[in-house]
Order: sequence, then structure tokens, then C-alpha cells
Amino acid sequence: MKRFCIAMLLSLFCVVLPFEAMAGKGELLTLKMHDSKIYPGTERKITVYVPQEYDGRTPACLWVSMSGPSGLTAEILDRMIGAGELPTIIGVFIGPGQIRNAEGSAVRYNRSNELDAMDGRYAKFIETEVLPAVCKLKTSDGRGVRLSARAADRAIYGNSSGGICAFNVAWQRPDLFSRVYASCGTFVSFRGGDQFPALIRKCEPRPIRVFLQDNDKDTWNPLFGSWFEYNQMVLSALQFAGYDVNHSWDEGGHSSQNARRIMPDVLRWLWRGWPAAVEKGRSGSKTLASILVEGEEWRCVADNIPAGAMLHPYSEERIVMVAGRNKELVATDGSRSKAKGRVTLSDPYTAIFPGGVHTAKRIEGSNWVWDYINMPDGKLSHGQRFYFLYADAGQILYDGAGYLYVASSVGIQVCDHNGRVRTILSLPGGAVESIAFAGHNLFAISDGKLYVRRLQRTGTHSGRPKQESQG
Repeated sequence: MKRFCIAMLLSLFCVVLPFEAMAGKGELLTLKMHDSKIYPGTERKITVYVPQEYDGRTPACLWVSMSGPSGLTAEILDRMIGAGELPTIIGVFIGPGQIRNAEGSAVRYNRSNELDAMDGRYAKFIETEVLPAVCKLKTSDGRGVRLSARAADRAIYGNSSGGICAFNVAWQRPDLFSRVYASCGTFVSFRGGDQFPALIRKCEPRPIRVFLQDNDKDTWNPLFGSWFEYNQMVLSALQFAGYDVNHSWDEGGHSSQNARRIMPDVLRWLWRGWPAAVEKGRSGSKTLASILVEGEEWRCVADNIPAGAMLHPYSEERIVMVAGRNKELVATDGSRSKAKGRVTLSDPYTAIFPGGVHTAKRIEGSNWVWDYINMPDGKLSHGQRFYFLYADAGQILYDGAGYLYVASSVGIQVCDHNGRVRTILSLPGGAVESIAFAGHNLFAISDGKLYVRRLQRTGTHSGRPKQESQG
């Protein structure tokens, strides 16, 4: 990618300057947050940029940055919005959390815990704490802050730990953000970020557009590996998985200077085609292509599912959903009826391979599933820790081809005959609590909702699948 020559002034360690001292026309608002429920005890500063073009009535687009509160970045937005190069965007610049003692001294720096984590906490923090607080603010002339809820109207940016955080937030919650700019991202072994290249390749592609920037000598701390090398691997994985992705590899070390320089061009690329939504791409995974039916997505057929509810197979058209003493039959169209008479329930944590040669068993609190050989006398033998997972195993089951499906916090992990995760089916709610097949339809409970999706694979076991080779 060519090098851009437009200068920008954004740094992870920048000083907030009075907006009146700049050439912009918008306004900066300041918000101090204390005692987050998600990050208890933390306090932080949030700066909000509101452009002059914002009328106070029409919900604005959103730009979130984890790389410091910055009136200087607001100047870039201000100029480009005024020139009609960008839609009306409100910028939210979130500082890292700290915990201070009674004397005001920091006793815990929460930056890495917040930004480098691979879970969904920071996305939830933005959704449930930051944005509601921002929407209570008003400009000096009385305009209240109103933000669009469309992912297509939202972009997120970060440098360094903020870079991996920006990607992770959109990865975890593509319903919240669909445009990502990650510079010098710490996709290294801080808190599991080095797993992203593998996860991107194996998971269904999300509807997000990604711009990566890094510098060829980016290794702030060589203990954790080459940061530039991992950014290159993330790019390769995104390309394989069919994402709309672009990048700029520049000269230099761990610095936001080049990211600042190309910011206007990156913004134009990220927002091109707006207000159209960002479409998800087509993955290069042959396994994923052999499982999914093109055009078939997850359908939510019920919500307010009680915590702890479990799904069990029943027939080609229906599954059994058990919540406490209540047993319901659920059809693929979502219709529900009370189960009558005696209903045989499966062991959700044990699965028998089609044809009966193997038995898989989940071990609670482990990211392994054990596999046993079924002996002629009915005993289980030769047990081994066999199926390796990316997160703790939940409910397990086999499809008719002998692939093991595992409900987990990262989605539905699908393992081949040799115990390797081949692909991960992603749900809108993220973590999956329970799964069950009804013929070609796979049901799943996620975030208190019941989903169903038609697949090429089936839960019907007819015959014994041919054992796959060692490759």
C-alpha cells in the first residue's frame, strides 16, 4: 500500500488541548467516570467531540477511540465532516481505567486488563456504561447527544493495546461496530491475542471492515514476540476468511506517528459506501463450506429462555428444551408445545460417535474432551485427552459425519475425527450454552435466546463414517 503524506496529530500519550485553540468548529465535552460495574473501582476521563453539523435531533454516527482523549483527533473529524468527506460523527475518546487510593495515587493500572483481554467485557463496557453516560451530555447550546445504534454507522480505533481492543470489540460484537482501525495492535501473548490468527481462520467471518497499520520494527517488548509479525499473520488470516481488509506497513518502531499520518485516508476507506451496511465475506475454509448452507443464517425463534435451560434431540423436526421441571418440544419454526408422557433425555456431556466405536466425554472446567473406545463387552477403554478446544467445553454432540460439536464461550467449536477444531460457528449472542440437532437443523441457546440454523450436516447417525486420515 502506498505511503500517505497527510500529517495527523494523535498519540497514545497526547495532552488534551483546549478545543478553542484549534481550527475546528465543533465542541469538546468532558466526562469523568467512576466505579464501573464491569471494572470495579476504576476511574477514567472520557472526551466527547460533537461537530457543528450535528443538529441534536438526528442520531449521529459514532467514532470510538481507546487511544487517549484527544481534541487533536477531533480536529481531523471536524475538517473532514465539514468538507462532506464523512457523515456527521460524534467522537468518544475513552481513557484507560485506574484505581487510586485516598491520597490520589494510582494503586492499579487497568489498561492492559481492559484493552488486551480476549473476552467481551470491553464491548459490554462501551455498550452499557460509556455510551449511556455519553448520551446524558449536552453541548453548550443545549444539544443532547444522540447516537445511531446501527453497526454500519459506527467505527472504532485504537493504537497498541487499543488496536487489539478495537478489533476485539468489533469481533465480539459486530452488531455494535462494523468499521475498525487498528494500529500497532498487540496481537501477541499478553492475554491470548496471539490466538487471533487461528481464530479468524476458523470462525465464520463477521460483517466488519478492518484497516491494519503497523511498523516494520514494532517490538516494544520482545518477550511477547514480534508485534509486526503477528499483525502480518492477522492480515493473512483476515484475507483467507474473506474480510474487507486493507493495511499499511510502514517504517519505524512502536509508535502511532504513521497511524496519525494516514488517518484521513483510512477514514475515507472505512466509511466508503456509507450508509450501506458492511457485508460479511466468504471464508476460504472448506470445512465451513461443507457445513453451512449458503444464505441460511441463525434465526432467533424464542427469547427470555431461562438460565440453565438445556436442549436435547427428539426427532427430525423437533428438539426438547428442559428448564427446571418444564419440558417443551420446539419445532424449527419456533412453535412450542408441552412434552407429554415420558421423554428420554440424552446426557448433554457425553456423545457417542456414529456407529458406536467411540464415546466422547466432557470434563467440567477443561478445554479438552476425552475420547474412549467402546469395547465389545460394553466397557469404555483407552481413554485419552483427545479433542483440544479454545475454551471450556460445554454440551457436546456428533453430527452424522462424525464431527464433534461443542458449545462454548467462543461459539460452537466443531472438531474433526483427529480431535482438532476445524471451524467455529458464531452466534449473535456469542457464548453458547446448549445445542441439539433436529435433522439438518441445529438449535442453540445463546444469551437467553433460542436460535436455529439449517446446515448441510445432520444429527442423524446412519452408519459409521469413514475414519479420516492423520493429515
